[in-house]
Amino acid sequence: MASAALGLGAVVALGGCSAGQVTETDTQVAAVSGGNGTVKEIAVRDAQMTFPEHGSLYRAGSSAPLKLVLSNDGAVDDRLVQVSSTYAANAEIAGTTDLPAGTALHADGAQQESGHATTQHEPTSSNAPTASNAPTAQPSAQGGPSDQREIRITLNGLTQDITPGVTIPVTFVFEKAGSVTVQVPIGPDHKPRPEHGTPHGSGH
Repeated sequence: MASAALGLGAVVALGGCSAGQVTETDTQVAAVSGGNGTVKEIAVRDAQMTFPEHGSLYRAGSSAPLKLVLSNDGAVDDRLVQVSSTYAANAEIAGTTDLPAGTALHADGAQQESGHATTQHEPTSSNAPTASNAPTAQPSAQGGPSDQREIRITLNGLTQDITPGVTIPVTFVFEKAGSVTVQVPIGPDHKPRPEHGTPHGSGH
């Protein structure tokens, strides 16, 4: 407990000592724990929405890509067939959806290119996500680094503004294991802080 308290204090201190100068701490970000969940032998790990490219929140109607790892720790092959959220009109899946035993799928949180994804529409009364058509997503044209298996998942048509510190429920449906709902936050901001872009005391 003591070491944890000291670690928190160190993070707070770093935020206060960089005023007026550009230092290494300007690109350091506070840790944000992604959502986790399991259903049978399938695990959803560190699920989070990528920090918005513009501004500090996702506006209603916008799209939010997910960063996460899907892991099959069992002995039975499976497949991701649907993603949904009561806070999004639909979800898009691109890349590999098959999840053989002992493998993992990685979503890097990058924006999807239109026309290369499977769109899963939610009912107009989107209070509760329900399974609809779940066509097989086509494999991505470009593979990931080395043998890492890639998938891209994007929540489209957010129903309200989503700000850092808020989590939304996202449901993942697997062909054999079933469904699991995970609370997903916005991830950390990796962009340099603009308010520190003009150091005082340098360049004179």
